[in-house]
This record gives sequence, structure tokens and C-alpha cells, in this order.
Amino acid sequence: MTYQGDEIAVCSNRSTRSRGTDQRQMLRSLWQRIKTQSQARHLFATVATTFAIFGVFLVQGIIIARILGPTGRGEFGTAIYFPRDILLYVGLLGAIEIVTGYAARQRCNPLDLRFAAARLGFLTGTITAVAAAVLSISLLVLTQKQYLIPFALFCCLFLPWEHVQLTISSVDRGAGNYRRYNLNRFLFAIAFPALVMLAWITGLSQVTGISWLWLICGIFVVSKVVGLIPTVYDMMPFSSLVRGNVSIRQHVEKHDVPSARVLLREGRPYALSTLVTELFERLDILLILALASITESGFYFVAVPAAALLTVAPNALGVFTFNAGADNKFQVTPGIAAKVMGATALFQIVATVFFALIIDQLIRLFYGEEFAAAVPFALWLLPASAIKGFLQAADGYLKGRQKPMIGVWSRGLSISVMLVFVAIAYGPFGLIAVPMAACVGQAVSLVVIVTAIFVDVSKPKNLSNHAERSDR
Repeated sequence: MTYQGDEIAVCSNRSTRSRGTDQRQMLRSLWQRIKTQSQARHLFATVATTFAIFGVFLVQGIIIARILGPTGRGEFGTAIYFPRDILLYVGLLGAIEIVTGYAARQRCNPLDLRFAAARLGFLTGTITAVAAAVLSISLLVLTQKQYLIPFALFCCLFLPWEHVQLTISSVDRGAGNYRRYNLNRFLFAIAFPALVMLAWITGLSQVTGISWLWLICGIFVVSKVVGLIPTVYDMMPFSSLVRGNVSIRQHVEKHDVPSARVLLREGRPYALSTLVTELFERLDILLILALASITESGFYFVAVPAAALLTVAPNALGVFTFNAGADNKFQVTPGIAAKVMGATALFQIVATVFFALIIDQLIRLFYGEEFAAAVPFALWLLPASAIKGFLQAADGYLKGRQKPMIGVWSRGLSISVMLVFVAIAYGPFGLIAVPMAACVGQAVSLVVIVTAIFVDVSKPKNLSNHAERSDR
């Protein structure tokens, strides 16, 4: 009886442990399902926010084009070319990727990391403003547009404030706080068009006697300071009093918070990647500024955002491909990579065909008949933007894998191809050779990047990481 009782007790314990294991497995499965659903919600919210921001940019571009006309639009676009189009992200020197990585790995207190990110952003923004001023003067002198130098120099003042916003938001992005990340970047984006709309409605130029070009440049800079307020609100002393917390800085060991020097050193590979990427993606505009008149540049500046809608969804997807690449616990298989890239490519192809059918009517409707000359540029920029969007999502994975140099080499090759193409095609085709070259260059990068991704995902993550470290 004793033996049978012990046996029953053992069986009962095994049954209890089995039930406990099953319950833990069920809970783990439920938790994984919740996380998956949460990631899907974050992806949808981020894509929706990115589309909303792009909608804001479209409205902003339409208002500015309506106010300034083709020539004025060309002047404003030329003034902000280096500070915004080329150096905005290049000047961050890889800060976004590094700060995002620190936040994702939870190496230090998020609030302290936000302060460190703000200091870094202001530093890089100031350095970038000086570099943008020098390059703008050089470009405008070489293209005999010296009268735009004061406008370009004034516009450079926005860079420290936007860099602070971008670096602080990287903490929220890395920590997975997508609600605050999406809200702050939307509020930051809407500040400029909202203030321009207010100035337009009130006839501020007529009231003050200041030209519209100067007013828009001034509003452009001021809007960055106004838009930054929601991002830094919880870092201000009075915000802690509102929450009933007297001390907003929690005690953290000094070595836990990276210094600006450390962040800059770690960001160097990403800085080079961003430099080559931005130069490649904006090379067509640089060629237009060099080869076209101010009015023709105005047409091109309208065509670029009209076609850029095709980059919105893949750009938002890049946030998640970066995290997938950085997560060593998650193995991206060739099958997963093929499905994601196949779905993205199909979406881009369908969207390109759809917008090609209606782009003429859209430009005439929203910008007016005086911008009809932008339509041929836009038709060639559509496929270029579609490939560009695909590459932004794909490149995010490689950056997450700490392999930004692949993007550097592919874009470097594409820049060479674009320059050769324009040199050959400009004679017979004229300015339309520039967006045609953009298509060819994007296609070259596409082949290199996709090949590199399939080579990477065919290896186990720990093996390919080891190989990458060995290369360094």
C-alpha cells in the first residue's frame, strides 16, 4: 500500500508538473501572439503616420508652389538644397542608428539617453550648419546664383533644432515607444506648413512688406523650434512638476550613458553609408541645379514630391527591417526574405502603374497649369522612387546587421553609372536624361543590395556576425 501510495504521489507530481509546463507553454504562446499583434499595430501606426507626414509635405509643397510660382519655388529649393536635401541626415554622422541601438539594448536609463541624444544632436546640427553654409556658397557661386546666398545661409539655422528632434526621437524608436515616436514626428512635421498656411491666409507679406521668399525661409527656421517643443516636453523641469515628480533625472552610473564622442565614434560606418546614400539619392537634383535654369529647377522640385509617394510605405517598413536585422534572437530565412521583398516589390509595381496614369491630372489640379512642365520629370521619377523605396526597406535590414558598407559600395557604383549616363544622354535627350539616370542608378543598387541580403540570410546569424566582425 505504501509503495502504491508513493507511486500515485509521483504520478500526481508528474501530472502537476506537466500541467504546469503546459500552462507555461500556453502563456508563452499567448505572449508571443500578443507581441506579434502589437508589432503589427506598431507597423500599421508607423506606416499610417509616415503617410500622414508625407501628406503634410505634399500640402506644404503645394502651398509654397502656389505662393512662389515656378521661379520662386526653384529659388527656395536651391536655397535649402545642401542644408536639407544633402546634409540633414549626413550631418548626423550615424547618430540615429547608434542611439536607436543603445535604446533597443537598454544599456542606460532612457531619460538620460534622451539628454545625451539632445547634446549630440545639437553638436552635429551646429557642425552641419557650418558645412552646409560653405557648400551652399560654393554651389551658388559656381552656378552664378549668388543672389540666393543670404537665403541659403539663413536656412542653415534650422539644422541644430532638427538634429535634436531626430536624435531624441531615436530613443523612442529604439525603445519601442512607437506611440510617442509617431506623435512627436508628426507634430514636428506639421509645424512648418501650418505656419505657412497661417501666413498665407493673413496675407503676411502684404502686411509686413517682406517678400514671400524671405518670409518662407524665416518660417522654415522658426517652425523647427516650435515643432521641437512636444519632443523635449518631458525633459523640461516644469514637466516633472506637472507629473508630481520633483527630480526628472534618475540616478544612473556615469559610464552607463554614452558621451557624444562615443556615439560619434560608433556611428562612423553609418555616417559614411548615409553620406553616399544621400548623395546618390539627391544627385539628380544637383545635376538639375547645375544644368537647368531657376524656373526649370522649380518644375523639377514639384515633380520630386509628386513621385516620392512611392517611398512612404517602404520607408516606414525600414524601421522594422532594421530591428529584425539587429535582433540576434530572430533568424531571417531566405523564404521570409523572399516573401517580404516579393510583397514589397509587387506593391511598388502596382502603385507605380497607378500613379503613372493619374500624375498628369494630379499636378495640374493641385499645382496649376503653370507647373504642367513638371509632368515629364515626374513620369520618369516614379519608377526611380519605387526602387528607392524598396531599397530603403532593404537597406534597413543590412544596417541592422551592422553591414552598412554594402550600401556604400552599391551607391558608389550607382553614382558612377548615373554620371556616365547623363554625360552620354544629355545631348540627345536634354534635362529628361537626369531622371532617366536616376532610374538606371537605382536599378544598379537594387541588384547589389538584394544579392547581399540573400547571401546574408543564407547564413546563421551568429556565423555571419562573426564574419562581419572579422572583416573589421
